[in-house]
Amino acid sequence: MKKIFLLTILSVFISFRVFSFEPYSGISCQNFNTQKKDEFFFKQDQDYIYATAYKRVDGKFIKVGNVLGQKVSSFILFEDNTVDENLNFAWHLDMVTKILKPFKLTTKRELDLKLPQSLDCISKNFWF
Repeated sequence: MKKIFLLTILSVFISFRVFSFEPYSGISCQNFNTQKKDEFFFKQDQDYIYATAYKRVDGKFIKVGNVLGQKVSSFILFEDNTVDENLNFAWHLDMVTKILKPFKLTTKRELDLKLPQSLDCISKNFWF
């Protein structure tokens, strides 16, 4: 009777399927002068090309825009709609030096908007 009970318990554990998720490839960026820190990751489309950009805001990753352009091992240009609502803004990430620079696409009206400072980045994988 004990053997049947043990076999039943073991068969339940053996029959569970295990799922795993690959990490999202991203960057952790910081400006050492202002102590500003941002984290981004990029999701790929079905062709394994970066398509959307996500940013950590209040501890959670939210979609901040699309990847506008990229050249493998060279650069990524991606939108960030959390910077200013009057500004169509993007970040330019140099994949060689890992420097993230601000890039103003357009403004909704003529305003004197201050762009964020450049950030130094490191590659990071995000698991969740």
